[in-house]
Order: sequence, then structure tokens, then C-alpha cells
Amino acid sequence: MTYDFYADQSDKLSILNYIFNETDLQVYDLASLYGQQIRHYKSSDEIAAKFDLINGDKFAVAFQLWTPRHGSKPIIRKVDLDPKHCNGHTFRYSTDGLGMIQLYFGGVKNGTLSLSHIGHFSEKDAAKWEETNKLNGSIEDWDWKEVQATSKKLKQYVRSKLAVQKLGILDILPGASRLQELGIKLR
Repeated sequence: MTYDFYADQSDKLSILNYIFNETDLQVYDLASLYGQQIRHYKSSDEIAAKFDLINGDKFAVAFQLWTPRHGSKPIIRKVDLDPKHCNGHTFRYSTDGLGMIQLYFGGVKNGTLSLSHIGHFSEKDAAKWEETNKLNGSIEDWDWKEVQATSKKLKQYVRSKLAVQKLGILDILPGASRLQELGIKLR
């Protein structure tokens, strides 16, 4: 499932508040900063304090979402880095798992707001990745009906409770609509 939409900082906080207050989803960094551990967030305030939810490019802030209902658990994997290409850093961590739900927030850069995104593998697509990448676990460990139902519920919340207009097939949330009125382009 893939769902793209436009969101500003206030919209992103509305989505995060919904996740933390109305669902059992847990929020993890998609990838850690160089030399740091993955963070498991407990509130939207914690995320707002750590990240710039206004500025950035496409997928400026990226998370992995998970609940025990999905069956398997997130895989926290250490990624070795070449210090010549990473300002002297030798590692970071990533949060992996075939049934994880991705939440990416786009930011404003050069007068343009990038898309935000909710998505996850289908069982069929995960099976293709499982054959080539054993690091993400086994498809049998995930409850794919629960993964699908969880992401659908999140998508429906954004689409039916937050979206105020469309740009083609893409939903525009209220804060993003205000940015557009101020001359920010939607990409």
C-alpha cells in the first residue's frame, strides 16, 4: 500500500498525535544518525523536539511503525559505514522488517513542499524481497491482514479526517493548503 499526501508541521503533528493517542502503533527511527542508536518515540512532543518538521526535502523525516499485532518484531540492524564517506563515522542503525509501515514526512525546500508518505509491502512484494534479502526476516512471521488493516486505518484517518482538498489524486491537509495559499508550491 502506498499513500502520498501533502502536510505541513501542524498536519504532521496531528498525524503523530493520532498515532500516539488513538492507536497502539509504536514509532521508531527508520535510520539512526551516524554513530547513534535507533530511537523509539513515546510522544509527538519528543519527535517535535528532535526533528525539523518544517524544512527539508522529500522524506526529510522518516519513521517505521509497528504494533505487536503485526506478529514479528522490528529488526534493529547495525550498518557499517565507510568513514571516508561519512565524516569519520563508522556505523549507524536501521529499523527493518518486512511488515513494517513507513511514515515519511516531506519538508519545504526552495519554496516547494515535498510529499509525505505512508506505505508498506504487501505479502506478495515482501516475498520477493525475502528471496534477495534475508536481513529483514521471514514473511511467515508477519500477520499481513493486520499490517494491511493498520495502514488502511491510518490512511483513512488522514484522508477522511484531515484532508481538505486534492491535487489530482493527492490529498492536501489543512496546513499544506495554507502554505499553498502563501505561494509554496506542492511537488
